[in-house]
Amino acid sequence: MQRQAITDLTESKSAVQLTLNGRVQGIGLRPAIARWAREMDLVGCIKNTTGGVELTVEGCVSAVKRFETELDAHLPQEACIEKRQRTQSTKSGFTGFEIIGGEAEGPLATQVPTDLAVCSECLAEVSDETNRRDGYPLTSCTHCGPRYSIIQSMPYERVQTGMSEFPLCDLCRDEYQSATDRRFHAQTNACAACGPGIWSTDSTGQHLASGREALQSATAVLQQGKILGVRGLGGYQLLVDATSETAVANLRERKRRFGKPLALMVTSVEQAETLVFLNNSERRELSGPAAPIVLLRARTDSSVTPSVNPGLNLLGVMLPTTPLHWLLLQQCLGPLVVTSANLEGEPLAYQSERIGDSLKSVADLWLEHDRPIERPIDDSVVRWMARRRVTIRLARGLAPCALDLPCDEPLIALGGHQKAALALCNGRQSILGPHVGDLENLASRERYQDQLQALQTLYGMEQASFVCDSHPNYFTSQWAEQQSASLETVQHHHAHIVAGMLEQGWLDKQVLGIAFDGTGWGDDQTIWGGELLLSTATSYERVAHLRTFPLPGGERAVREPWRVAVSLVAQAEGKRAASQLNLTGESIEPFLKIINSERFSPKTSSAGRLFDGVASLILGVTHAVFEGQAAMMLESHCDLSESGSYEIVLQAGKPIQLDWRPLVSQILKDRARGVAPSVMAMRFHRGLAQAVARLCSRYAPMPVVLGGGVFQNQCLVELFVEEFADNQQPLGLPGMIPPNDGGLAAGQLAVAVSRRNQKEIGRCV
Repeated sequence: MQRQAITDLTESKSAVQLTLNGRVQGIGLRPAIARWAREMDLVGCIKNTTGGVELTVEGCVSAVKRFETELDAHLPQEACIEKRQRTQSTKSGFTGFEIIGGEAEGPLATQVPTDLAVCSECLAEVSDETNRRDGYPLTSCTHCGPRYSIIQSMPYERVQTGMSEFPLCDLCRDEYQSATDRRFHAQTNACAACGPGIWSTDSTGQHLASGREALQSATAVLQQGKILGVRGLGGYQLLVDATSETAVANLRERKRRFGKPLALMVTSVEQAETLVFLNNSERRELSGPAAPIVLLRARTDSSVTPSVNPGLNLLGVMLPTTPLHWLLLQQCLGPLVVTSANLEGEPLAYQSERIGDSLKSVADLWLEHDRPIERPIDDSVVRWMARRRVTIRLARGLAPCALDLPCDEPLIALGGHQKAALALCNGRQSILGPHVGDLENLASRERYQDQLQALQTLYGMEQASFVCDSHPNYFTSQWAEQQSASLETVQHHHAHIVAGMLEQGWLDKQVLGIAFDGTGWGDDQTIWGGELLLSTATSYERVAHLRTFPLPGGERAVREPWRVAVSLVAQAEGKRAASQLNLTGESIEPFLKIINSERFSPKTSSAGRLFDGVASLILGVTHAVFEGQAAMMLESHCDLSESGSYEIVLQAGKPIQLDWRPLVSQILKDRARGVAPSVMAMRFHRGLAQAVARLCSRYAPMPVVLGGGVFQNQCLVELFVEEFADNQQPLGLPGMIPPNDGGLAAGQLAVAVSRRNQKEIGRCV
């Protein structure tokens, strides 16, 4: 590279030290800065630290000044500088500009890099017969490859990752040391000669083949309609041909995953467009460095077998995350189902030696590699709605997620019980950790505790106070009670709203929060879930809620939405009308006798359960395999061209009640008239949005925040945007923090930090 002709031997010299904090490690920032410094004929050094990236530059005054002025333009696109500190330094006699080893001191203040999907340049090498990485499935560079999943400790250096087991060969070392090479200081650099390799085994662990032969045998398994287990980037996955009904059915049977939609992997955006409809934002999302699963509207004429997404009009699609996946897809041609390797309800498997026989027998062949996975992480899921990306599952490529929440005190927020994730503040930064999952069994609870300990170690936290949900029966709440550290609780729906306030940067405001979710522990010991809370970051008042209704059988009603339908009709039209519903083909008279029993039918204001009951009435859904299935099916059926709506009445009182009984009565009439389910589904969504917007307008111009799992519903969110257009109220929509319980810990942490800030202000007044 030709250096800039700027050196003036008569000009005086200067030296400055810069510290850059934010997303600065694991993205090729040090190599980029080193190249820029050398181009400017400057000397000095740059290193990763627990505080970010620290660099010293020395040279002519004008050159140093230009280096600083134009530095941002020479940083990698993925860089995000949140804080820059500058000090004048003393000249120390450097003779060149070098990248030196990192330093660890104190709690981690810089962001942990996230995993990056394989880049196009690496794929070009992998598919080039003349390239030495031709066919090498674990190729990576400074712009792609594992980061979070392979880090043992920070700062991000090869010796502190799982790649420390693989000494570089001469060729890879030359690339690593050459400032003109695109693998200059690529910490995961490797090739077939010196890096990890792949091999295949049968379900008993018997070695079958290595390298290209293993890849070919894996391809053959997929082409035969069998199940392939693959060790991916953050854990094991199960793959089958997405066009084969037999293969998908077999996968569901062996994995014991019935009903839940399965994600697809395709070779390119062009192939994705044969399966789903895409707008420009969704295309960019698919091919971005995070490469999450993107929920997209499915084409009805695609080659994908219907059992991939039964009853839904959405498909979850992603592009290859590693060269290994890409090579498999090149040989199989068609879309592949790619789902996490675990039995339903259990955590993601990531260590070969800990895979039980029951899981091993799920796949007909396993494709292994020996690149360590230090931190298991699932695939992220996102959805575009109202022209913004909404995270549904925060994981690979997106987690850990930095939170704009400064606090000097170490705190750990434990999240909820479903879709559990942790948030923490180590005194120097706050983050929301990766999705763990539902904490229903011992294995998932052990994984949750493993992740808690691993994050504490990674972020340099020896002691911390805990924050948990106020629900006494959550595993997280009970676990926290057993610890010796101080503990505080946060009400479930207040945490949802404050997570939304944090997302918007509104922690200093009072907002009207709409918390619509499945179930949460209310202050009155009943089950909340359709709440309007007048909220600050530290307190709330329940100013309105959905009219309560009995939940016959309690938790059982979650999986049997017909029970909710009967309950809704009994309240709207009486038990006689409810008894005439023919949803299950069986008499419901005995069932109606327990509907007023508080013991057997606890009351709830849950919006999620209201969706379930309405889905049962409109679509005839009697049973759900997973929570939210009926609601997802209801959204999928919406006729977006329908402009009509059902009525929800605002009943005066404290709190105000959104009375859905007229809505249920109108559904029954439309059912009797034979109105199309798609029309009824849309009228329900629009009616709910109109009623809430009407109520919120009473608080205008106060900002409104949406929180809770119900707002994963694109149709509902976009109807809210439409209805709020005339309200003159800012509407805070979900974004990076998941609106479901996956974002709960972020809200808990924000409440705890705000309480401390409030106390501090009180002391100063």
